[in-house]
Amino acid sequence: MTTVKIDGTKFGEITINGKPYDSDMTVYWNGKIEYRTKDHTIEMGEFIKVLRQGPEMIIVGAGQDGVVRIQPEVNQWAQDKGITVYAEKTPKAVEMFNAFADQGKKVVGIFHVTC
Repeated sequence: MTTVKIDGTKFGEITINGKPYDSDMTVYWNGKIEYRTKDHTIEMGEFIKVLRQGPEMIIVGAGQDGVVRIQPEVNQWAQDKGITVYAEKTPKAVEMFNAFADQGKKVVGIFHVTC
């Protein structure tokens, strides 16, 4: 049983455990939820903060249209650490996050909720 469930997303909103948020969010497998700065790039500073929690994988919800980009050094660092990073449009990323969390995986989702 997971401690966090993402109920859905639409442009400008993500609903987590029944509560809607009108901000970009970072969601952890253990139920921790954080606001993130709306940004179209995932950079090392944000990535390192997420890594401190010890995830097995990170899922980036790249926006409803998929505009968010991951800096190349982030992908390289994740690969070097053996952490899988997935980047999908936010609705697909939500499905993936829930599926991995249901399997008991240590998954973190970084979700951009607009374009």
